[in-house]
Amino acid sequence: MASGKNQNVLLFRLVVLGCGLGPAIILLVKWLFGDMGANPPEYVVHFTGLTGLTLLLATIAFSPAFRLSRWVGFMIARRQMGLWAFFWLVMHMLSWMGLDQYWDWPWIYQEMLELEYVRYGAGALLLLIPLALTSFSRAPAVLGWSAWHWLHRLVYVSAALGVTHFWILTRADYLLPGTFALVFAGLASFRILDGMIHRQ
Repeated sequence: MASGKNQNVLLFRLVVLGCGLGPAIILLVKWLFGDMGANPPEYVVHFTGLTGLTLLLATIAFSPAFRLSRWVGFMIARRQMGLWAFFWLVMHMLSWMGLDQYWDWPWIYQEMLELEYVRYGAGALLLLIPLALTSFSRAPAVLGWSAWHWLHRLVYVSAALGVTHFWILTRADYLLPGTFALVFAGLASFRILDGMIHRQ
């Protein structure tokens, strides 16, 4: 029985690995076949951002999934998914700086000052840095469980900033950013209600 559970966890971790590596394969194939539209740099920037935000919300969703199913695989793979989300959001920022802004640091600084959505996106990524740095298994023991737990609640703030970034950036069709906003609202509401129930 235990062996079967371990196999299920391993398979799930492989699925998460596929979620992290799969977008890179898709991006490579699209580049090789010239299937990135009229503006490939813009496509890469948007693709990496959408991938990172999707994986970030998936990371948050692992906690309610565990609460509802009590399957430990969600919690075991949560760090792995979170690090993939961080990786893709870093790629999003780097591709924006390099492919869109051509590493023009004065211009990048000016864009951050003038464009609200850039500030939201940068803030979302900055909040994830301490989470990534404290994602190793000994971190809770080093920081103390309470401090580590409160620190990692920043993922909700980061996701909120990321969704806001996506919403402001959108010009016409709000279906996708609206879907992201609804998913985040549902996850945040679950977290609040679950916290209230367990404090009683």
